[in-house]
Amino acid sequence: MLDHSVLVETSFARVAAVRCPGFSRAGWGPEEQVGAASLVLVRRGVFLRVADGRSSVADVTAGYLQRPGETQRMAHPQGPDVCTSIAVAGDLADRFAHAGTELRVSPVADLLHRRMVSAAAPDRADLTAELIDALLPADPGRSGPPAAIDEVRTRLHTDPAHDLASLAAAVGWSPWHLSRMFRRATGCTLSTYRRRLRVRAALDELPDAPDLADLAVRTGFADQAHMTRSIRQETGRTPAVLTRELRS
Repeated sequence: MLDHSVLVETSFARVAAVRCPGFSRAGWGPEEQVGAASLVLVRRGVFLRVADGRSSVADVTAGYLQRPGETQRMAHPQGPDVCTSIAVAGDLADRFAHAGTELRVSPVADLLHRRMVSAAAPDRADLTAELIDALLPADPGRSGPPAAIDEVRTRLHTDPAHDLASLAAAVGWSPWHLSRMFRRATGCTLSTYRRRLRVRAALDELPDAPDLADLAVRTGFADQAHMTRSIRQETGRTPAVLTRELRS
């Protein structure tokens, strides 16, 4: 059963933290009807979604727009996940819908998302407005990624260390074609995507991490210095500064 916790209600959005235990890890969950237009962002984990015959992968780099009347099913290949659901009015949902249902989550948007969740209640409305603005698509005509790219993204969640050759072989493409198509579909290279998965996993634990060196190893970095460089590259901030910003 999903655990919903309302974070903030404003004139333009209703924001809730959603935790899913991932009981359907072995397969697809039951069909469910979407009741309201929402932007769904993943803070931890990865899950698969099929809505009205269209499949997609939701993770910390790509959320999705859900619209009233859709029928959707979910699968959780990696177990539990934590999301944020931002219910929005129909006119705002239409602005996102022109670019398809996928929401590309940039480093700026990801950090705004995490700051909003951890902020004091009076600050959440302003941060929600900033987050929605950061998520609005720049290219209304862009379509979603091909299925092979979703497969690659899912495999990288299982093991971010997968190299280009093995990923290309898994989807039946040449390494060159995969590299080109991945960047076209996601807006970043495979190496940048790997780094973002590791950085965002580290950010998720950072506020409560007692030992940064241990956190670095557990999230796939060579050492603490490597993690610090990567976090600074993604966010422009050091782990120490982010710990203060993200700690409730």
